[in-house]
Amino acid sequence: MVDLSYFHGSKVEESEDTPSLIRLNNYGVTFINGTAPDADAAAFPLGLTLVKSLKQAAALGAAGTLLDDLTYFCGEGGSIAIVNRVEYSADPATLEANLIGNAASRTGIYAALRCKALFQLKPRVLITAGNTGAWIDNGVVSVNVTAGGSGYTSAPTVTASGGGSDAGKVLPTLQAVLGEGANAGKVVAVNVVTPGKNMSAAPALAFSGGAGTGAAATANIGDVGNALNSALNTVANEIDARGYVDGPNTTDAEAVRWRQTLGSRIMGIDPMGIKNLAGTPVPVRAAPVFAGVRARVVASNEGVSGSVSNKEIRTLDGAARTIVYPQDSNYLNSNQVSTIINEKGLRTWGSRLAASNALWQFDSVRAVADMLKDDIEDIYFEWVDKKFKAHNLKMLVEDGNALMRTRTLNTDILGGRVWLADLNTPSLNAQGKVFLDCEFEPVVPMEQIHVTTYRNILYFQLVLDQVRGAIENGPLTLAA
Repeated sequence: MVDLSYFHGSKVEESEDTPSLIRLNNYGVTFINGTAPDADAAAFPLGLTLVKSLKQAAALGAAGTLLDDLTYFCGEGGSIAIVNRVEYSADPATLEANLIGNAASRTGIYAALRCKALFQLKPRVLITAGNTGAWIDNGVVSVNVTAGGSGYTSAPTVTASGGGSDAGKVLPTLQAVLGEGANAGKVVAVNVVTPGKNMSAAPALAFSGGAGTGAAATANIGDVGNALNSALNTVANEIDARGYVDGPNTTDAEAVRWRQTLGSRIMGIDPMGIKNLAGTPVPVRAAPVFAGVRARVVASNEGVSGSVSNKEIRTLDGAARTIVYPQDSNYLNSNQVSTIINEKGLRTWGSRLAASNALWQFDSVRAVADMLKDDIEDIYFEWVDKKFKAHNLKMLVEDGNALMRTRTLNTDILGGRVWLADLNTPSLNAQGKVFLDCEFEPVVPMEQIHVTTYRNILYFQLVLDQVRGAIENGPLTLAA
């Protein structure tokens, strides 16, 4: 806008109406959550630390999980990691609680929510120590309240009984929740405190105490997921990342069953790897290996749209269970479990997340969509609070389309475009709201290549013609 106040002379000013430039972010950053009880507290205090080299990681000490995880991550080509050191405990329950952390205070896995504010870097892959391959077999997954009852002045005690005759059965611990307002005095929900396990039938539920009567509920049993994995999925959804986790490392069938407990932004990997340490094969987690491979792919010419699958593994000496290609690997991959195969050397194999929507199963597709979301938010941040005028609206659309052209030329997407949405109306625009629509299509990996072969007996005619030609025109002659 030109200053219309009096000025005698000529004056040149730069216009603020300039295009927004794409911010080039690092999309290979990995969040590594774990323990290091012998760490140098000055270099690696409890909490978050940015690590840019394996030499820096030496201050973690050999105990715990972090140094090993960083060794495999960096050995596969990873360069930048954000380490979250949690307090070690010899008690498994306490250790798991420390690893999971607290969402409100943003500790443990939830510390990943603080990375961008602290380091101006957003992790794209999340891994954690802990038994991510565990799940609860036939526990109570939910409770349906079929009758709320009446007259309850305090929450009644919920008792479970039955549940089948399995010798390893453990009954759940449940807690009733009373309603408020119109539902005062009624049981409106039953929380699962501990799910129990190994029940072959749903347990019967009974309510007692609380001075009321009539409450009833039914329990639903099934496989109960791992709290580490659900926390990773929660954080991954919050910051547009993906979690890589290790499976049960037992059988293919159990790996597939375990995968059913994973969230949509989690890649399950099974089995673990093997490292030869002084002649002794030692099982090691595969998640840091896959995370390092992913960082290597992102930093290569393949970029964000490249697949983590079918890449050479540099740091392992074997797999903890023999995966026969293609029989075993197809079974795992078709059920969204990535694995390790020994085919022309050890290789990562599989790139699908545990997403139920087939459009978002590929790890690289999800990564490209997350990248574009960040790109779009970045370029339009500059336009917030600028004037609603034709020039600015045109530039909004053009900035978006320039981004799509750039990502198309970089082979991240096949194409895309931005346009003013039909939702724009004077009544909404007058409130400062502007609506844009955007479409794009990520590049996908060629996961399944089918070749059909055919017999063609006319090739016999070609052979005969070649021989006849040699007889008529060449060195061959017919015997007299």
